[in-house]
Amino acid sequence: MKLKGKGINVQALTESACYLLFGILLFRLTVTGGYLSYVTPRMKPYLYGLSALMVLWAAMGAGKIFRPKYKGRLFHCLVLGIPILILTVPPAPPAGSAAIKNYSSSSIPGSSSEGTGIDFGSASEQETSGFDYYEDETEAEQPDYSAGYEGNADDAAQTQSQQPELLKGAGLNGLDEKARTITIADDDYYAWMTELGAHADKYQGYTVTMKGFVFLDLENRQENEFALVRLSMWCCSADMAPMGLMAYDTKGLSFKENDWVTVTGKLSVKDGYPTIDAENMVAAEKPQQEYVYPYY
Repeated sequence: MKLKGKGINVQALTESACYLLFGILLFRLTVTGGYLSYVTPRMKPYLYGLSALMVLWAAMGAGKIFRPKYKGRLFHCLVLGIPILILTVPPAPPAGSAAIKNYSSSSIPGSSSEGTGIDFGSASEQETSGFDYYEDETEAEQPDYSAGYEGNADDAAQTQSQQPELLKGAGLNGLDEKARTITIADDDYYAWMTELGAHADKYQGYTVTMKGFVFLDLENRQENEFALVRLSMWCCSADMAPMGLMAYDTKGLSFKENDWVTVTGKLSVKDGYPTIDAENMVAAEKPQQEYVYPYY
């Protein structure tokens, strides 16, 4: 009896095609950096490995294509069919506050905790809130980034190698103590939010320039009050939370939520929390990589 498919194993052909296409699309997403909208930089080698595995499975399955099979099963190929469709035309990441999935790890010193699940506690507790990597260290053991890390060279090199790719070399750049100014670049955002959250009094009165988007979803928000934030991703897009500083526009807030702006203003400490009294706000372009990936 003549087999269907004229000697072609349709199941093996379909499986191999799905594996190969999925591997290629995943590789493209990783190379172009599109994966950073969904997972952190530390996942990059795993994504490359998965891409290679898919291509390997496709090659192994290709050897069965010319081994006729009387009855093929194709339904299970939908397991890869759906992600293939998604990877072919990746959905645009939601803008700004619409992407927030997790308020519990939010790091906006001084924002209200009522109604959002955020518990910042007292001013003294806030010094370490959101910065859990210092949780088990004494103050004397914490590296002082403003003075430069002078610990063991091997330890420093090891720490540097463990940092996500986008944060290697990040530190407290942009500090001018003589002029009492702080200019926060994209690559230094997380380091500065950590420093200002823990040592706000040290920089009171400094003129700060930083970029972020306007976040207004604050309980008991006052007129002209807003948070200047970026979204931090510890693991994947499901745990993104706002990270930034409270701010007040003394001239009247003219921007709407999710607008990207560059703010320049004096850093003050109110109720123990760092706050920017905005003196100048201008529209800004959203950075190519808008998310913040904390140190691991």
